[in-house]
Amino acid sequence: MKFGKSSSVLLIAIAMLAIVACGSGDTSDSVSTTNDGEEAALVLRIDETFTVENFEAVGFKLNQEFDTATVPLATNAYYGFASRRDIEIRKYASHADAMSAGVESALAILGRSPASNSAGGIITSGNNRTSYHAYLVAGNVVMLCQTDISACEDLVNAAQSDG
Repeated sequence: MKFGKSSSVLLIAIAMLAIVACGSGDTSDSVSTTNDGEEAALVLRIDETFTVENFEAVGFKLNQEFDTATVPLATNAYYGFASRRDIEIRKYASHADAMSAGVESALAILGRSPASNSAGGIITSGNNRTSYHAYLVAGNVVMLCQTDISACEDLVNAAQSDG
């Protein structure tokens, strides 16, 4: 039997999907490592209030603060990194604002191409656009995460809140 180039690519894609689907036996409380806009966001510590300093204290490296004019209801927007992953932290006045406007805004930019011209994703000092593929909500903040939520989740789990 002779396989063409497209058949080989299809077989590799199917094998990769099988590995991903069967790769984890963890059945913890609906915590997802990616959400790419298809799954509900991980929501943590809903009764707590965070500042960027809470996350800096546990490893978030702040690179830049951005204007919030294009981020509805956000009081601050920060770009930086942790665990070698780009992270954007969007701070809101309340958990309710984070769950409404914050989640809506996060869903609008997930998976957007780094070369995209439309609003969403931070344009870094090198004039590159960061592409986010996951997000989570922690109290009054929404964290946009470069590839999966693990780096963001680690920051939230380690951070002390302001209340």
